[in-house]
Amino acid sequence: MRLFTLAAAVALTISAAPVATATPATAAPTTAAPTTAASATAAPAAAPKIATYNVFMLSRNLYPNWGQLARADLIDSTGVLNGQDVVVLQEAFDNAASDRLLANLRDTYPHQTPVLGRGTAGWDVTSGAYRDSTPEDGGAAVLSRWPITTRVQHVYRDACGADWFSNKGFAYVRIEAPAGPLHVIGTHMQAEDSSCTTSPASYRAQQRAEIKAFLAARDIPATEPVYVAGDLNVVRTSTEFTSMVAELGARTPAITGHPFSWDCADNSICRDQYGPEYASEHLDYVLTIQGPALVNETRRVKSPEWTIWSWGRKHTYTDLSDHYPVFAG
Repeated sequence: MRLFTLAAAVALTISAAPVATATPATAAPTTAAPTTAASATAAPAAAPKIATYNVFMLSRNLYPNWGQLARADLIDSTGVLNGQDVVVLQEAFDNAASDRLLANLRDTYPHQTPVLGRGTAGWDVTSGAYRDSTPEDGGAAVLSRWPITTRVQHVYRDACGADWFSNKGFAYVRIEAPAGPLHVIGTHMQAEDSSCTTSPASYRAQQRAEIKAFLAARDIPATEPVYVAGDLNVVRTSTEFTSMVAELGARTPAITGHPFSWDCADNSICRDQYGPEYASEHLDYVLTIQGPALVNETRRVKSPEWTIWSWGRKHTYTDLSDHYPVFAG
C-alpha cells in the first residue's frame, strides 16, 4: 500500500459476507489484458521463480469490509500464485485471513515462515526492535516449495506514522533448492504517511541499511543467490529507486508487464480505498543481490466478482488486492 493513515480506519459493517461469483472481470480497453500464472514465460533453469504480492489483508478490527477471508480463498482458487519456487507476501495482517491464506497455499508451498512480528515461535532468530506489545504484526511471510533451513525475523528499528504501531521488518530464509542454497529476504518497507513528521524516505533508507548490514554479517558465499523481494514503497521512476538499488548493492531489474503495481485508475479495490485521482505507481520488486538476474513481470491479474455490503450499499470488486503481483524469473 502506498498511503497508509490511521484516519482511513473507518468502522464499516458488512451486512452480507463477501462471496466469489463465476463472473470474470472485463479488461479496460486502454490497459493491458489480464494475465494468469499459466501465461508466464518459462525462466532459465538456473534462475529461481520468485513472486511478491501485497495482499491487502488489513486487520478486520479496523477495516472490516474488504473481503479478507473471501480473498484468502480466491487467491488460492484462481491459482494466481501457482508455478513459483518462492512467494513473498505482504500486508497479511489480519490473523484469521492470513492463517487461512497460508493454509490454502500449503499444498503448493509446504515450507513457510510464520507471519513476521506476530510472535517468536517458528523463527530460529528474532532481531531488531521486536515488541510483544506492538498492536500490529509485520504482515510479511515467505513460502517455498523447497525446504527452508533457516528462518530469521528482523523488525526494523524505527518507523513513522501508522507503521510505528506495527512490527514491520523483514523475513530472511535460507532455502535448500535443488541447485544449492538460495537466500531470500521478504519485506514491506515504510509507507508514505501524512502523519509522519519526517520524510518516510529517510526511514526506508535506514531500513535498507539494516538489510545490507544483515546480509554482510551472514557472509553468504558469492556462489549462492540472494534476492530481496517485497513492497519496497519506492516509486520506479523516482531518484530514490536509483538510490535503493545502489544502497542494497542490487542490480537494476528489467521490468515488464503492467506498468504499475499499485494502480488506482485500474484496480477496483485501490480505487475505492483511495480514489482514482491517486497517481499510479510501481512499488513492488524482486531485486537480485547476487546470482542470476531476474526479470520482474507485473501482472494485471483479476478475480471473479466478489461482493460486500456497506452502509446499505452493494460494492462489487474484480480484484484480489489493491496491488498487482510481481513475478520474477
